[in-house]
Order: sequence, then structure tokens, then C-alpha cells
Amino acid sequence: MSKIMIRQLNADDVADFRTIRLSALKNTPEMFGSSYAVEATKPLSVFAEVISKYTIFAAYSQQKIIGVLILDLENDSKNKHQAQLYGFFVEPAFRGQGIATQLLQATIQHAQPYVEQVTLSVMATNLPAIHLYQKLGFKIDFSSEMNDENEVKMIFFY
Repeated sequence: MSKIMIRQLNADDVADFRTIRLSALKNTPEMFGSSYAVEATKPLSVFAEVISKYTIFAAYSQQKIIGVLILDLENDSKNKHQAQLYGFFVEPAFRGQGIATQLLQATIQHAQPYVEQVTLSVMATNLPAIHLYQKLGFKIDFSSEMNDENEVKMIFFY
């Protein structure tokens, strides 16, 4: 296994972000709200806007992007105490190597000075992801209503 580098994306990483986003939509379409067909037609400026709006961590192997996780530090006063995670994906060839754990830990650590809790939604059938989240301290939030009965909301408290 080659050395994995986890780092925050910036404006220079737009092409990488587009690449991993499209790969995620192609490989696991059931896990995302958008589709490959829709996202593939979007110009790079749309992906640049996402990078400027959110904090995005990525995993790289030999300078190739292989994983991504989006952190939304809520801006409205009602939810300023919490952050939301979106778009978590690791390329299938790199799964089972601890990369998802590294990405998640880096993102949680980054958010800690700003929020009291981090939330995410995961498909109820995605047991490996649920186990990963639980291993890192996330708890299932039974009090929240979900838009989709196949989703589970999880929450991490600092």
C-alpha cells in the first residue's frame, strides 16, 4: 500500500474534486442525491463553488485523489453549534485500508474548534459505514425524522 495523504482541498483542486465526485456517483449512485448524468454536464465553476463554500478533505495516493468528505459548518444562528458531513466516498480499490477512518478523523478534528456536534446521514443498508461511524464515536440519532426511511441519522458529540 502506498502512502496516503489526507489534506483539505483548495481552489487549485477543482479538477480533482470533480473527478472524485463523478467517480462516487458512477460507483455508488444509490448513496447520493444527484446523478452522474446530471453532475457530468456541470462546468468546473460549479465544483469550484462547492470548494469555496464547504470544507472538503480528500485522500490522495501517489498524487491521485481516491477519497473525499465534505464538511458543512452551519452558518445560520440556529445551527451554529453543529456541522454536517456529506458526500463521503473512497474509491472501491482503496477500501478496507483505513482511508475512510483517516478522512473522517481529520474532518472531525478540523471541526472541533467550531462546533459541539457533527451529524451525518447514511443509508441503513450501508453497514460498513455505520460500523465505522460507531467505531469513531457516532451514535444513531433516533429522535430525528429522516426524509427517507432507508436513511439513518448519526451524531457525534465532542
